[in-house]
Amino acid sequence: MLEQIDHRGKRFTIEDVIDDERRIERRRRAVALERQAQRELRELERAKAVAGPAGMNPDVEVLDR
Repeated sequence: MLEQIDHRGKRFTIEDVIDDERRIERRRRAVALERQAQRELRELERAKAVAGPAGMNPDVEVLDR
């Protein structure tokens, strides 16, 4: 474990820096996944809007069989 002092005079270890970088990377991945989930939900909503309700489209029932 290597201990150093940052520009504010606060002591830290290299392990602390690695943990911070991992936390930042996990946060970036979480944000990217959230954006992807939102995009997919919007696409699904658009697809539902284009398809319309299943009760009004008899072709959908034929495809389900």
